[in-house]
Amino acid sequence: MKQQTILQQSATTRVPFSASFLALAMEFIDKGAHGFGYNDRETGGLVLAMEELFSFYVQQVAGESAMEIELEDQGYRLALSLAFRMANPDMRAFNLTWNISPDSEESLAMLGPMIAARSVSSLRLDFGTNEQVVLRMTRDRDYAQARPVPLPPVDLAAPLRLLEPTADDLSHFAAMATASGAPFLPPFLSRPGMAADMLSVDHLNALLVARGDWIVGGVLWRPLTDSCLELYGPYMFTADPDDHGLTLLLDEAVGRISRSVYRGLVRRQGPLAGHERFFDFLGELALSGLSDATARSTYYYRQLKEESGGVVYCTGSLAAFLGDQYDRLCLPRQVRETVIDPSRLRPASVLAVELEPARSLAIIRPLCAGKDMAANLTAHLDLLRSEGIGNFLVEINTGRSEDTAFATALEETGFVPRLVIPDAGQGDLVIFDHPGGDLVA
Repeated sequence: MKQQTILQQSATTRVPFSASFLALAMEFIDKGAHGFGYNDRETGGLVLAMEELFSFYVQQVAGESAMEIELEDQGYRLALSLAFRMANPDMRAFNLTWNISPDSEESLAMLGPMIAARSVSSLRLDFGTNEQVVLRMTRDRDYAQARPVPLPPVDLAAPLRLLEPTADDLSHFAAMATASGAPFLPPFLSRPGMAADMLSVDHLNALLVARGDWIVGGVLWRPLTDSCLELYGPYMFTADPDDHGLTLLLDEAVGRISRSVYRGLVRRQGPLAGHERFFDFLGELALSGLSDATARSTYYYRQLKEESGGVVYCTGSLAAFLGDQYDRLCLPRQVRETVIDPSRLRPASVLAVELEPARSLAIIRPLCAGKDMAANLTAHLDLLRSEGIGNFLVEINTGRSEDTAFATALEETGFVPRLVIPDAGQGDLVIFDHPGGDLVA
């Protein structure tokens, strides 16, 4: 059956950044999202974010200005970008730690941005030249959780065969993977409709393996960045003597991926049998307080294209770590040590947090550097610990100065750089952990 492809579409507009044009901006988001086929609840989160962000930042605009708005239907989610020019916009309320106090006029004034950040599925900040600020948000479609489905019987005797999945096949596979209780399942597999739509817009690729009419396993991959793919699985639902199904899936998947435009492939789950055929070993992180298979994350990498080199600017401790790692991995990178001038930093930093409650894990990503970076990190650790989180990772993009500026603050708050994933960010991705997680070399 031929795979149905969902057409991605976008709409853009530019409006004067003044209060009298707020209603027009909100109407653009509302009509555009409904035009793309999203329901009232899915549309409402972005309309609310638009209202709160426009209303807040329009008060800080100096002189005549404009806001560029882009709304993109990505099939399984809406993506909204707001671009405008502003010196030192106040973004403190995007932090998870921001609280509203009825006795504080300042905190009440920041209620809007806080509501906006918590009404969308994700938020990212980018900064360009001439004081350009870009707020990037997404809102996922509403998808049902995976329903219980039967798993294959243990006595299947038919030969293994590869299966190119349709959206329906992948939806069923996602429900099977959830029912199997396999560790390290990405969140989209718990919502099979989302996985199917991601496949339809080429934001996800997959191969399945079957015996007779039964799907018995599969492997998935999708872009992590413009230059790096991430692999999930293989997930097997029956006994796999001599890892025959796993090898069949990986031989075909890695062969296809190797012919793509991407430079690297990363896998960060548990140990992989026979990984030497497919990957180089980067390292392994152990999480505290867990006794199941998810307590250890093993990082593998495969270089797909010849490295073209690059330059990384960062402070002393991170520079030393990266120099050692680039030598170990034979990566042609030049590390240039730099010094952060505190007077040029914004007053406040911003962090994004992704939670994995089942693993008692918080993954922290810098959005914006500021003078309070160490204090902000500490406040996030205190809040997350109070909510029962015991493991903390920080991901730093070496190609983004807003990230590398955090190096000293990370050291001051007890974070330690552990490993590097090439090309997994705007540059490379550096993984820091906090005492309690150990690296197995």
